[in-house]
Amino acid sequence: MTVAPTQPCVSPNAVLLQPDGSTRKLPFLLKGEEQFLVNGLQADPEDERAFYSHDGRHDSGYCSPRGSWLPQYQQALILHGLRQPYKWTNVHPVPAALRPDELVVKIKAVGLNPIDWKSVDYGFGIPELPYVAGRDFAGVVVQASKTVSDIREGDVVLCASTDYRDLRKAAYQQYAVALEHSVTRLASHVAPEQGAALGVAYVAATLALGICLGLRLPDLSALRGPDLYHLVRRVSPSQLPEDIRTECLSSIEEHERPEHGDWVVIWGGSSTSALFLSQLARMAGLRVILVVDTAKHGARLTGKGCILIDSQNASRAVEIIRGVTGNSLRYGVDTVGRDTATHLASCMVSGAKRRAHLVGLAAVPKQQIDGVQYHAVPVKVFHEVPEVGRSLMDWLGKALELNSLALPSVTLVDGGLGGINAALDEMRKGLVSGRRLVVPI
Repeated sequence: MTVAPTQPCVSPNAVLLQPDGSTRKLPFLLKGEEQFLVNGLQADPEDERAFYSHDGRHDSGYCSPRGSWLPQYQQALILHGLRQPYKWTNVHPVPAALRPDELVVKIKAVGLNPIDWKSVDYGFGIPELPYVAGRDFAGVVVQASKTVSDIREGDVVLCASTDYRDLRKAAYQQYAVALEHSVTRLASHVAPEQGAALGVAYVAATLALGICLGLRLPDLSALRGPDLYHLVRRVSPSQLPEDIRTECLSSIEEHERPEHGDWVVIWGGSSTSALFLSQLARMAGLRVILVVDTAKHGARLTGKGCILIDSQNASRAVEIIRGVTGNSLRYGVDTVGRDTATHLASCMVSGAKRRAHLVGLAAVPKQQIDGVQYHAVPVKVFHEVPEVGRSLMDWLGKALELNSLALPSVTLVDGGLGGINAALDEMRKGLVSGRRLVVPI
């Protein structure tokens, strides 16, 4: 049955779940997106006792005892062209889960990332138009397979949606599809607005350290930290997309992996990815240097167990890094861009058998130094290889439960989806640093 969102219609097969567990058929009216009339009375779609599964694509009359209700249409932000603002609509189709390992999540909060405006302004990372963007969200699971996942309907989860080519999984909408291994339950003390700020930054940080640099994540209580270096070598090479296979399998050798007490420099240490990079590296036994604008971020980052070096004079920063590390730096991650990655590479040293390794989250230098292996984070391994995604999200869930990680500062944005364009403009102007913008919807 097809339902136009602005045209009320009667379904003869609607079923109401009674408090005692019994059911009875009732006609209902669907008006707009989330307004319901049952026997002439408006009903609350959040009431888990009262409503039924209905995905707008079939009318089975089945009432889920968990109360998962899926409308046919929803609010969303749509990009129709490059260098244009996103356009709000309330007639965007609600995406459907197509595989047993897919969930449907009702989004409660969206985390904004720099890629959300940079891709629009500079024309990359947008595989088709019209396009739905957004990579970070948190919300309530409203549809889940009981046979594949231990995630259940009603769970509050965060999602790192790295598969930007699948618009069903985008964050700028009220409902999104999520792979089971791309989510983790939020601990009860972590609000969805906080959870929406974590996913992609955490994934980028863990892949940079675990895949590119070969660092095993730290243990948490009884949970052993994932060893991504060996994990990706245990899966079939055919599971790894060809364009990331070399990075995953042969960019660093076993004997080049970091050891306890080694130095790592994070240039651009104020970002959320840097927050996770520094914590994970320290927890795993590395010594960490952050290169940041100390006038802006020094007070916030002081006392975190890292050495801070001011970024305003890059040449001076390079000298200090060489002095602090005793000309022994072999690991670095740049979060800013090509110029700063070039400065970071100039700090590094390599031996006859052990290369230095530099990860560029934004870019790598055009002119590269012999003895330095340059890495790009293979983000798609997170969603393409379930073993990788599941191991990382299990670790994150446990870390949140144990309060093992300091979380980024969050600023809430008013206006729901309609407030996102203005918030992205603030990011364009460089007015957002050292914090995450999150949009409750």
